[in-house]
Amino acid sequence: MDLKIGFAPPMFAHEVALSTVFRAEKTKNGKLKKEACTELIFFDAVKKQSIARIVLPMSTLKALPKLIEDNIKKINLELKDKEPPKKTKVETKTTNASYVS
Repeated sequence: MDLKIGFAPPMFAHEVALSTVFRAEKTKNGKLKKEACTELIFFDAVKKQSIARIVLPMSTLKALPKLIEDNIKKINLELKDKEPPKKTKVETKTTNASYVS
């Protein structure tokens, strides 16, 4: 996937909140169809306002912990290393989740 990360300007978030929305509806054959999504809200404490609201479907939400865990491991290794970073690295990983309508 070709990602254009330059489109979104970087913003520093001091806090994050999340909420989960559940929805249920009956199908034509009478069965109950349920779905959920989680909204992440990022806050800037200096400006005292939200700076982003991101809604995640279950497929992306399930992949997120692994991405964060891997990133924390890389950060910890780099911070323990006594050598200065040779070059600024820009790494992009995706959840590889696809949109299903």
